[in-house]
Amino acid sequence: MEFSFEYVDFLKGINNNIAIIQSLAYIGILILYIPYRFLISLFKQAPDGKMNILGLLYFSATWFLGAIIIGIMLYNDQATLKLFLVWAAIAFVNLIFILTNHSLLYKIYQTKVNYLGASPRGIKRNTP
Repeated sequence: MEFSFEYVDFLKGINNNIAIIQSLAYIGILILYIPYRFLISLFKQAPDGKMNILGLLYFSATWFLGAIIIGIMLYNDQATLKLFLVWAAIAFVNLIFILTNHSLLYKIYQTKVNYLGASPRGIKRNTP
């Protein structure tokens, strides 16, 4: 029985082309939010529901941290494969953080929404 080593070709392609990791770090993760949003609507979740808010938090945190780290490491002429592995580690750590702290994160979000939705002192809201 022979093993397939086609994944090595995939890694060689990443290592030879630095534009792949740059596009993945800077805009790729935000593009992945579009299918996630489609799945949210497919499963009939509320736009301000827990799944959408936590998904948006995951994608934005991964985009922000990944773009900063990749941008800094590009100036040091690191190998592209190392950059890819660092970005994958960032995405994995963010995912684990969101999954383990989902209740607290959503509670903080709800508190902030309620605080911002309350009328400021002395200003009355126009409600029909």
